[in-house]
This record gives sequence, structure tokens and C-alpha cells, in this order.
Amino acid sequence: MFTVVECVISWKAELQDTIALSTREAEYMAAVEASKEALWLRGLVETFRIIQDSVRVHCDSQSAIHLAKDHRYQRRTKHIDVIFDKIRQWVMDDKVVDLVKISTKKNPADLMTKTIPMEKFRTSLNFVNILQR
Repeated sequence: MFTVVECVISWKAELQDTIALSTREAEYMAAVEASKEALWLRGLVETFRIIQDSVRVHCDSQSAIHLAKDHRYQRRTKHIDVIFDKIRQWVMDDKVVDLVKISTKKNPADLMTKTIPMEKFRTSLNFVNILQR
């Protein structure tokens, strides 16, 4: 879910095409896809002369964030495709993606990806500025 000036401008919820071997890897792949979309949207809003140095991508998995920021070889993640290593470049070298932790309690994306209690549903609607009647 992407916002500009606290208004939702784009969202996507779908099953991943690739089978992940762990939750860490699944969250990492989701962060990569979100980063790609965020960079595309960054280019789009630049046509409206809204310039951003970097885009913030929230991730609720500390483990996936560490994987994105760690350049060291890791035996358990050696199978991750080279394309996914691109996020490491965006996050660490180019600094165009700011990958940050978001608390599960404050994650509005849960609205589209999980079965949640009514209170969390209402809170998520408030996060994305959807008015309730």
C-alpha cells in the first residue's frame, strides 16, 4: 500500500509467484517487490515535480530487513536469485530505498493480507485515512 501526503495512491495484495523456504525469505521477497513498485511510483510522482531523495518501505519482519542490509554470504540464503540482491544495492549503496521496521500493531497492510479483529480493522482504516460511517 503506497501513500502520498497520507492518501493511498496504489495497493496490491496477491500470492507470491515463488515458493519461499522460510518466513524470512517470503518477507524479503515482498520487500523487494514493494521496493520495485515504490521506485516506479517515485519516478511517476517526479513528473508532478514531487522530488524525493529516497522512498520509505515498511517491513514488519526485522529478519528480512537484516537480510536486505547484510552483504555477507549466508548459507541459508545462498539460493536467493541475483535479482533479489538488487534491494541490497538500493538500500545500502544507492540509499534510494529506506527499509524500516513497522510494528505489527501499526501495519495497515494487514488490512489487505490477513483476517483481523474489528478493532485492528478500524485502526487500519484510520492509518490509510478511510472514513468510517
